[in-house]
Amino acid sequence: MKKFILFLLLIATDMAWSDTHYDGLQVNVKRNGDLYTLNASFDTSLSSCAAYRYLTDYDAAKDLPGVIESSTNRESANKVKVERTADEHVLFFYVRLHSVMEYTEIPFDKITFSQLRGDSKVFEGSWDVEPNQQGSTIRFKGLWQPDTLIPLFIIDHFAKNGLIDRFDAIARLAEKRKDMQPASCNS
Repeated sequence: MKKFILFLLLIATDMAWSDTHYDGLQVNVKRNGDLYTLNASFDTSLSSCAAYRYLTDYDAAKDLPGVIESSTNRESANKVKVERTADEHVLFFYVRLHSVMEYTEIPFDKITFSQLRGDSKVFEGSWDVEPNQQGSTIRFKGLWQPDTLIPLFIIDHFAKNGLIDRFDAIARLAEKRKDMQPASCNS
């Protein structure tokens, strides 16, 4: 159960956002055996630089529902370890979760990540930032393999619906930051 809930932490907390989803949000979840392929994208008014800075502000995850703590340890110029703690509410359960991820940054285009410690067999992927006429497009690609005894048909339901809610919250938070353009993006 804990392993299933960790996945939900990453993609499916109870959202306090509106019932309508972020305009232009695209989400796709596919399963092959017990391996899930996750894809999402949305346009933002943030410039490519500001979008990249938003994605690499790992501690800002505390502004997402359920996330209690997010601490960052920069290992090198482009490697970061992130520890996160969150409270998750799934069905009738409340659970506190903790994970460690490693991020590799390729300024200002891409961030790749992989789980170092956690409750999944595999959780890895990338965030890509592409400029467009209105700002930028943010794309997420991920692979997730659960390590749980919960039937996959139940995980399927929560994965699809939770991923939509998670990326809706991420897109809305990005838009809230459009007036906070980092000084490093003005040059």
